[in-house]
Amino acid sequence: MTIFNVDNKAIIGVIGLGIMGSSFASNLLSRGYNVHVYNRTKEKAQSLIEKGAIFHSTPRELASAADIIMTSLTDETAVDSVAFGKDGLLDGARKGSLWIDLSTIDPSASIKHSKAAKKAGLNRLDTPVVGSKDLASKGELIILVGGNQTVFEKYEEFLKELGKTVIYLGEDGNGHKMKLAINLHLGLLAESFSEALTFSQKLGFNTKTFVETINKTPIGNYISQGKGPKIVEGNFEPAFSLNNLFKDLRLINAQITRTGAVLPMTKVAIEEYSRAIQNGEGQKDFSVIALELQRKNGLT
Repeated sequence: MTIFNVDNKAIIGVIGLGIMGSSFASNLLSRGYNVHVYNRTKEKAQSLIEKGAIFHSTPRELASAADIIMTSLTDETAVDSVAFGKDGLLDGARKGSLWIDLSTIDPSASIKHSKAAKKAGLNRLDTPVVGSKDLASKGELIILVGGNQTVFEKYEEFLKELGKTVIYLGEDGNGHKMKLAINLHLGLLAESFSEALTFSQKLGFNTKTFVETINKTPIGNYISQGKGPKIVEGNFEPAFSLNNLFKDLRLINAQITRTGAVLPMTKVAIEEYSRAIQNGEGQKDFSVIALELQRKNGLT
């Protein structure tokens, strides 16, 4: 088996220059790669162009130049829009090139995209990520991989340029399945922390006291340690927006229906997050669920 040589400075195409996509591109540029980019609005690419990235006017044009095509987009509809059609990446990509999808999408859509890629003669891996834009810009994410094992092993060293931890999970769609399971855990952690925080306030404690105390116990975690102090300050600047988490919760709910899973806490959490969205909090960090519960309990 030939392992992809990460020292040959292959051409890497990045489609979608949102918070994460721009960070992926910036990381690869810093490592000396020839990075080509596409975004619906060229303005978002300007800082990357100044660093040496080459901009393309269509996904097809980018794909025709790239050895590896990376998509980092909001949802299945966005991925479909750049993959299919006469200007889509599948129409332009060279046979034998690799498409990796770092978006968080429905696993069924992931499998559909894999079949379309194979039909077009491309290799494909689903590679959703766990981590923030800062970790993406440093290449220190966790990469969850689904797809053909031989293809994974060929490109594993390249994937390690994107993430310090790369986890192979099996067949097509499994990366996206695991990402949904992880994001469900994340959403439930934030909901349970917020309920405990609100309960402590009802008992007479201020939020700072609760957060400082729980973080001195063995059950302190990512939410209490990373989000807790910001909740105390009323800082809900988005690292991962409520809108994006709720998009994933809708995907999770669809999988619950498909599998027949019985998940009572998930049902409650989805209702609470939905209420926060309806109250106009969608652009804020998902930890704003704490504020929603405080309001519901007359604490703000």
